[in-house]
Amino acid sequence: MLSMIIAIANQKGGVAKTTSTLALGGLRAQQGSCLAIDLDPQGNLTTGLGVNVTDDQLTAYEVITEQAEALDAVIKTKSGLDLLPADISLAKGETELLSKVGNFYILKERLEPAQSHYQHILIDCPPSLGLLTVNALAAADRLLIPVQCQFFALKGLEALLDTIQSVKKRLNPNLQILGVLPTMAEKNTVMTQDVLSTLKNQLEAIKIFDPVPKSVKFAESNLAGEPIHQYAGEWRLVQPYRSVIQAIQSES
Repeated sequence: MLSMIIAIANQKGGVAKTTSTLALGGLRAQQGSCLAIDLDPQGNLTTGLGVNVTDDQLTAYEVITEQAEALDAVIKTKSGLDLLPADISLAKGETELLSKVGNFYILKERLEPAQSHYQHILIDCPPSLGLLTVNALAAADRLLIPVQCQFFALKGLEALLDTIQSVKKRLNPNLQILGVLPTMAEKNTVMTQDVLSTLKNQLEAIKIFDPVPKSVKFAESNLAGEPIHQYAGEWRLVQPYRSVIQAIQSES
C-alpha cells in the first residue's frame, strides 16, 4: 500500500507550517511509519528536529536534482520521526529545476520509491508559491493550510486557493484540501474570534480545525528538537493536532 502524502502549505511565512509539521509528524510516528520532508531552504524543520546538516549529508537538494535517492537521504531523529533534511542548497535546487522537462512532477517521481516504506509522508513547504511548493502540491494527496489568527494572514489565502485550483486542473486532479488549521489563537480575543468566524463564512466547503493556541512552548519545543507532545504534553496545545491526525487517518 502506498503512503498518503500530505503537504503543509501557505505562501505566507510565520503561520506555523513547520511547527505543525513537527507536531503532526511526532504524533503520527507514535502510531506508525511517517516521513517528514523539509522542502524549505531555510531548513527550519531540520533544525527543529535537532538535526545539523553536515557537508556529507544528503538532503532534499540532492533528491530533487536527481543526484540521490530519497531513501538514501532519510535520517532517523530522536523523536522517532524519519526526516528528509534540507539546508540552503535547496534554493539552488529550485533554480535548477527550471530547466528540467516535467519539472512540476520531479518531487512526485523522486518520492515514489519511498511510498511503500511509510504510511504517511508530510511535506513542510516553503513560504512561497514557487516551484518547490507546486511540486509538493503535485505530489500530495491532501493539503493542510495553517492560517495565523490575524486578519493580514487571511489576505494571501485567496491566492493559495487559486493556485490549488490550478494545480488540480492541470497537474494533480486528486489533490484534496484536508482543512484549514488556525494557529497562534489568543483565547477570548476579538481578533481571534473574528478570524475564525471569517474563515467559517468564507470557506463553507472546507473543514476548519480547532485552533492551535498561541504559546511560547512551541518555540521552546523547536529549540529542544522535540515535537510539542513530547516537550510539553499540554492537552490544549496537542489536542488540535490530534484532531488533524484523526482526519488524516479517516481518509487513509
